Amino acid sequence: MKIKIITDSGSNLNPELARRFNIDIIHAYAIIDEINYRDDYSVPPQEFYELIQNAKSAKTSQPTPSDVWEVLVNNMDFDHLFMVHISEKLSGTMNVVSNTAKKFQKENPNGPKITIFDSKGASVYTGTIAIKAAQLLNKGEKLENIIKQLTHFRDNDIQNFTTLTDLTHVYKSGRIGRIMYFFADILKAYPIMALVNGEIKPVTKEFGVKKACRRLLEELWKCFEPEDELFIWVAETIPRKENDAFIEMIKRTTKPKIKRVELFFLGNSITCHLGVTALSLLAVRNFDLDG
Repeated sequence: MKIKIITDSGSNLNPELARRFNIDIIHAYAIIDEINYRDDYSVPPQEFYELIQNAKSAKTSQPTPSDVWEVLVNNMDFDHLFMVHISEKLSGTMNVVSNTAKKFQKENPNGPKITIFDSKGASVYTGTIAIKAAQLLNKGEKLENIIKQLTHFRDNDIQNFTTLTDLTHVYKSGRIGRIMYFFADILKAYPIMALVNGEIKPVTKEFGVKKACRRLLEELWKCFEPEDELFIWVAETIPRKENDAFIEMIKRTTKPKIKRVELFFLGNSITCHLGVTALSLLAVRNFDLDG
């Protein structure tokens, strides 16, 4: 059976990774000062970060039904389309994909079957699951076994923690109130958040960037065993000494063992929500880009 892996641009898979693992991308949009930007790396990440920093307004728009339809039509030659998407609790993308897929199958009864898989994550969390699906497919695993293994992988082997060391962007976008922003800015109290079952949950807060980074890692490592070997994704945003210090903290970790650290760009849609100073990492057990 010929199976195609598809995801959305909220997965933060860059074009190189998408080509390497033969994954098709359905693109969302960022709207900066009322101008639409397709989330497809047509605007280089660092250039887009500058747009975000200087923007009066920044918001996102999910893929349109026609965007989804186009990708489905382009893969008509496959027997099955396995679609891995950003958590339905974080975005309307899953809803658009699901409704469009139902209409597509109704109009194309002899076309490919479609399975939609909720990654219960966002950003490279979703992308890692899509890559894992492609790796299992390349090993010759049957679809039902791929779904079983991915479900266990998603629910047991991935942890995503983030801290925001500048709340100006989320305050201007209306995601936090003035009082919370005022005290956080004055006290340098930074929130530490985790992705839990498809939702962003507050874990704790810490005072000062260095302490926030250290606390984030302490909370993250609690999710794993000391003997675990982890693949680490670290968000690459605007160049800052804080980013470099954060990466050094990660590399100095010995329990659990850090076997590899890779950088990734947050992507247009995610940056619109978090701003350009997010310190975020994804720790993954039982995974490597080399399969």
